[in-house]
Amino acid sequence: MTDIDGYSRPATRRTAARLTPGGRGAVATIRVAEGLGPEERGAEFQGIDPLFEAANGVALSQQPLRKIAFGRWGYSHREDLIVCRISADLLEIHCHGGNSAVERILKDLEEATYQVVDWQTQLTLSDDILQAECQETLSRTTTWRTTQIALEQAGGLLRQAFQELVWTTDEATLLSRLDNLIHWSNFGLHLSNPWNVVLTGRPNVGKSSLINALLGYERAIVFDQPGTTRDVVTGETAFEGWPVVLADTAGIRQDAHALESQGIALAQARLRTADLQIVLLDLSQAPTQDDFELLRQWPEALVVGNKADLSMQWDEALPENVLQVSAKRGQGLAELQSEIVRRLVPEVPPTGTAVPLNPRQVAILQQARSAGEMTARRAVLSKLLHGGRDLV
Repeated sequence: MTDIDGYSRPATRRTAARLTPGGRGAVATIRVAEGLGPEERGAEFQGIDPLFEAANGVALSQQPLRKIAFGRWGYSHREDLIVCRISADLLEIHCHGGNSAVERILKDLEEATYQVVDWQTQLTLSDDILQAECQETLSRTTTWRTTQIALEQAGGLLRQAFQELVWTTDEATLLSRLDNLIHWSNFGLHLSNPWNVVLTGRPNVGKSSLINALLGYERAIVFDQPGTTRDVVTGETAFEGWPVVLADTAGIRQDAHALESQGIALAQARLRTADLQIVLLDLSQAPTQDDFELLRQWPEALVVGNKADLSMQWDEALPENVLQVSAKRGQGLAELQSEIVRRLVPEVPPTGTAVPLNPRQVAILQQARSAGEMTARRAVLSKLLHGGRDLV
């Protein structure tokens, strides 16, 4: 069975999933979800009691909650590991990080009638959709800075904010709280999805050299022949702790041939969806009509003048506040990175600020804000904690 969110629903709620990435590692973690019905409560994990011999002599199903227990796992191939019952029906197994150990334990659990699934699928079975969403966001953060903010939300901050929305009876207070959350929507969505920055400019202004300099490695091919870059070349990095995808696009000019024109069309499409456009000029050459057309087409773009180490060939036509850099010599790159961050993240939420994390949450908040009556707003907001996947 496949749910609307794209994950396959297992046939049973009794599941086992590897939480840590595959491959070599010091420690791997497997989460076991019992998923028993009300009539079966009290019998959690009894089916796998024979698999674990605890050093403290207590059966696995009787181990105290939130306490680690050391012991040996398995029948013929004994594996030293620790277990922890993190709730009445959730168990974590921490074993050697090698694939063979993990696969052997999962095989034992499968024989004990637990269905082996991936961790995302296991999360979809949770009755706590908000916690599942927080965990999903955490798994996709790529920097310490974004992870810390996501952890704060997962630690109860976002739940408290959503509960306050649902319980608020004063319309003015409700609208104020809605507006505060919606204000941080774009920021929250980027915690797990990098900001996109696209470089554009006419051929040979140094886009490929600049993106390589910003990334710190050679991602784009540098060549002095116009039309070298025909596809969109991307590289991921982080500026001041914020994840960014930089895109190097085909040089834009009026007299491009057919194949080059296809690359230009791709560049234009990428520019339209970017969080920030950078128009790159070559300061060592006199301006052309292509330069002026790009400046006209992208008036909100960050304008950067490259090759500032060479003789200046622009006159009074040079735009105000242009950032002058030299991709070859590294001149002005720190200032450019700071300006990129200022444009992408003009403000950072103070500690303790609730931030929505995914499109479902944002869609519900926006629908509640546009609802005409208080009763309708509260009905929509109840989906924040109890479902509402139809809004994704």
